[in-house]
Formats: sequence, structure tokens, C-alpha cells
Amino acid sequence: MYEKLDKIRGDLAKAKLRRDEADAKVKALEDKLKEAENSQVLADVSALKLTPEQVAQFLQLAASGQLPLNNGTGQFGVTPQMTNQATKADYGPRVESENKEHDDFDEEDMEDYEDEK
Repeated sequence: MYEKLDKIRGDLAKAKLRRDEADAKVKALEDKLKEAENSQVLADVSALKLTPEQVAQFLQLAASGQLPLNNGTGQFGVTPQMTNQATKADYGPRVESENKEHDDFDEEDMEDYEDEK
């Protein structure tokens, strides 16, 4: 007598299960995207070889809208020449370290340093 109601309840339960699975998949993809974006930002900053102070200044310029736009796309764009000019103008010429031993500090050295801790 209540077969129709039971069928609708069953369909509703299945739909809720599919929705929960889809929500979990969306959440996982959002987390994956956020991690990839963060990794890309770190890679981009590392490629520019900016000091933390220069990164802060760059972000201030971006937030204030003072960075040039790239070909009308609305995307911020900075060329290596612009970065070098800002470095020289704002921070003076780069000074070579007197301690050459630390100039070649790389990831392998960092791993050795962390292993020693």
C-alpha cells in the first residue's frame, strides 16, 4: 500500500548519498587546487630571487594597483628588467658577501643542516 512512498524514500536516500559523495569530492579538489596554487606562488617568488622585503613591497604595489597590467588582460605583469630596476632603485646595488662559504648554500646544504639538528 505504501510502496510508492517507500520508493520515493529510497530514491531520496540514494540522492543524498550521491550529494554527500559529490560534496566530499568538491572539497578534496578545492584543497588540491589551493595546495597547487600555494606551490606555484612559492615557485614564482623563488624564481624572482627577491628578498622578503622586496616581496612585501611587490605585494603592496599589487594591492594598491600600482603594478602595470599585462597586455590589457587584467593580469599583473612584471618583467625581470622591472624587478632588477626596483631592486637597484629601492635597495641599492647588491653587495657581495665577505664570507664566500655561505654564498653557495643550496637545498642539499639545507638538508644537511636539518639532519644535524
